[in-house]
Amino acid sequence: MLPDVPDFDIYAIDHLPEKLIVAEQRLIITWDDGKISHYPFVWLREYSPDAGTFNDITREQNIAVTDLPDKLNISSTEIGADGSVIVNWQPENLDSRYHPGWLRAHCPSNPKPNFELPKRTLWTATRTAASQTFPPTFSGAQIDTDKEFSEWLGALHSSGVAVITDLPIEPEALEKVVDRIGPIRTSNFGRIFDVELKAETNSNAYTSQPLRAHTDLATREYQPGLQFFFCMENSVSGGETILTDGLAVAEKIRTDHPEEYAFLTEQPIPFVNTDRDSEYRYEVPILETDHHGDITTVRFTYWLRAPMTGDLATLDNLYSALRLFHHYADHEDYQLRFPLKPGDLIGVDNRRVLHGRTGFAPDAGHRWLRGCYMEREELESRLRVLDRQRRIRSA
Repeated sequence: MLPDVPDFDIYAIDHLPEKLIVAEQRLIITWDDGKISHYPFVWLREYSPDAGTFNDITREQNIAVTDLPDKLNISSTEIGADGSVIVNWQPENLDSRYHPGWLRAHCPSNPKPNFELPKRTLWTATRTAASQTFPPTFSGAQIDTDKEFSEWLGALHSSGVAVITDLPIEPEALEKVVDRIGPIRTSNFGRIFDVELKAETNSNAYTSQPLRAHTDLATREYQPGLQFFFCMENSVSGGETILTDGLAVAEKIRTDHPEEYAFLTEQPIPFVNTDRDSEYRYEVPILETDHHGDITTVRFTYWLRAPMTGDLATLDNLYSALRLFHHYADHEDYQLRFPLKPGDLIGVDNRRVLHGRTGFAPDAGHRWLRGCYMEREELESRLRVLDRQRRIRSA
């Protein structure tokens, strides 16, 4: 039987080791296709599948790197009949047996994930005008299947928005779908919130006034990654859903207006949300980037900006950049508008896609959406697990 691996994945043995060499604190494996892999001693020892190093129930390590000897050596190596790689560690005199498929997949010089998340694709209203399936739309009658559910999640990751139609029009329909992804994030609006007219309200969302394209909860240190809306009723005149790809807007500004782009990615902006029993504040650029300079978060709850302090030149730059961002976010070339129908569930990447709605008459009909938040990482986790389960079934 092949040894366990330090995760819950499966690893095909497409290639077997042919030769093992120990040199310069490295185990060097030559594979049957000629590929040569180098494994540093400390790296290899840290992932030993023995009972002292590795918990075979949690599939996590039991040790820290400081628990290992300062000087590691391999006294012997062997290729097992099943292709496993067996080494003896000194001074511990520990025999470790490694799965060849796992070693090949995790070669430090050429790491390849078993599953790559769907690549993000930017969109505008003009780019999607010819498509009959944008936003990506899936049938509620088939969403119970792992295949359809996985495709919906993949579309949500790629486009930042995806719709399910014809779900049962019942309050629990939202949770039945979203709970399959992962934990719902509770906010000051609750775990599940109902978006409809409220006489006593603490948010513009509960009025009939129009809402320009925005993201939600810009006042939070970690702005929610995903937002879901389920339409229970929509019989009002107006109230169309608005969507804008914030990444497409940012790319347009980066290309055509580099000075404003630099301001949006570098200048911290204060956001505040005050209520009778809470007060949230956070200060960060509208466009957050990672160490590659790629945008990770668009933060644009425009009505929650706090009064900004600073020199007059900075304030002038602020309003110039804000006007420019609003211009593209609200422009017909970038903005999608469509009505949600009862039974429609829409998922939105709240750190990328801006959403809003047109105004509607408050005294005729009823507009009722149920909503909740979730983190982006839950979607990514579920996609990986669904892919793993698919591969296990087909193995």
